[in-house]
Amino acid sequence: MTARYLAVKALLRQEQDGYADLVLDSELKKCAPPLSGRDAAFAAAVFYTAVERLHLLDWQLAKACARPLQKLDAPVRAILRAGLAQGRYMGVPAPAAVSESVKLARAFGKTSAAAMVNAVLRKALAMPAPCEADFPDPLARLETFYSLSGPVARLLWEQYGPGALEMAAAFYEKRPTAVRANPLKTDAAALTAALQSEGHTVQGPGPLPNSLLVTFCGSPAGSRAFRQGLFHVQDLASQYAALCLGARPGQRVLDLCAAPGGKTLLLAQQMQDTGTLVANDAAAPRVALLRQALARAGVRCAVAACHDAAAWQPEGAPFDAVLCDAPCSGLGVIGKKPDIRYKGLQNREALYNLQQSILQNAAKALAQNGRLVYSTCTVNFYEDQAQVQALLQSRPELRLVPPPFAFPGAQDTGFGTLFLPHKTGTDGFFAAVLEKL
Repeated sequence: MTARYLAVKALLRQEQDGYADLVLDSELKKCAPPLSGRDAAFAAAVFYTAVERLHLLDWQLAKACARPLQKLDAPVRAILRAGLAQGRYMGVPAPAAVSESVKLARAFGKTSAAAMVNAVLRKALAMPAPCEADFPDPLARLETFYSLSGPVARLLWEQYGPGALEMAAAFYEKRPTAVRANPLKTDAAALTAALQSEGHTVQGPGPLPNSLLVTFCGSPAGSRAFRQGLFHVQDLASQYAALCLGARPGQRVLDLCAAPGGKTLLLAQQMQDTGTLVANDAAAPRVALLRQALARAGVRCAVAACHDAAAWQPEGAPFDAVLCDAPCSGLGVIGKKPDIRYKGLQNREALYNLQQSILQNAAKALAQNGRLVYSTCTVNFYEDQAQVQALLQSRPELRLVPPPFAFPGAQDTGFGTLFLPHKTGTDGFFAAVLEKL
């Protein structure tokens, strides 16, 4: 199986509304014999480029194809998208993108469509590359040029106006991977040397303690240093939120929505692996992954539990500090999870109610003079500032306090700190720090 064939197979599954990372990982695992590291990386690049730019690819293909794309057989449609993604956005020479796509049509049993694939891709790649000026209406630009669903485009435009266009552009920016050195096993200098010895490029320390910015050759999880528990991957905005809790050695700390575990590991490290850290998540498979992460990092002070965070009454309450990283729409991490681009945003009220229920439960578990951090990986006002406002109105014993430190480009909203990708160079994120009187 070639890398291109695998990418098209993954696109076919993705069209059935799968999670992009899980779809690709599943196809790679099923591949026999396994693809080489280089071929797997190329397959992933084709797949993700096609998913990230789906609407814009279809807009271009529609201009070059006599038949509506939705009338084409699904494999042919996926082959066209993958071929155009390579020739337009991945630097693959147009003749190679076209000829390899024609081969794929035959490999997928669509020999009768091979000539059409050839003609459509040649025509599409001969056209001028689309630009923002082709979409003067800002909503059309967000939906088509930046490949966002109508509901996502409208929400961002309503809340951010022209800033939504800057944010959408930032979702395409490729940044180095942010990681945290595990002080229970190493330090930033030693980790830098270890990663460099494996051939990875450490671009330097990040703006937060123990953080590094790294360009990995392959998956971070494939590195020897990762398997040894010397670091974990965590975006800088997420690190900021966990650091704001100020967990200290010997404390009782609750991480209410913990998986996949980056914040939990950071809290355990702040606590110097002493005291008690209760890490909860509602999904049993994610709790299993959390336990693996704790074991790899050598953390012993944490106990992973599987409960509904909206109703669970944790044993050992009250806690000195509570981190509530609530489930959310994920609109801040579109750059890493491209399937979020196409969300319909149905049942928003149910999500808002769930977030408030979890936040209220977090407040109940907090000791007097304790600290609560509420965070999300979204940029939606109603999941961020509005949730903090509602909590403060219902619980006069809580007060909003300034974060213990600033982050370059982050915005003080009056009800928490907002990270916008085009201003901070991080994921979109929100964090509010509260204390109980």
